[in-house]
Amino acid sequence: MIWLLRFTALVAAFYLLRELVRWAWRHLFAEPAGRAQPPVRRGTVRRDPVCGTYVDVEVSVQAQEGGEVLHFCSARCRDAYHAQHAASGSASTVH
Repeated sequence: MIWLLRFTALVAAFYLLRELVRWAWRHLFAEPAGRAQPPVRRGTVRRDPVCGTYVDVEVSVQAQEGGEVLHFCSARCRDAYHAQHAASGSASTVH
């Protein structure tokens, strides 16, 4: 009979511990409901020809090559693109 009492106490302790973890997760670790989220950008994206990252055209580093506007994620990728294509003799203009 004592084993049944111990088992019941163990189940109750497990249940209370589970509820305590759930409460802590919701109240201590979860994102507060009032915190402002950054706005979701829904603009046009283009692929960086050097690293392959997709970048929003509104914030991209741009260069023009042969009448085409290229979009880069950073000045480093733009410069790497120009270095790769300088040997082939293609002229490009940086914006």
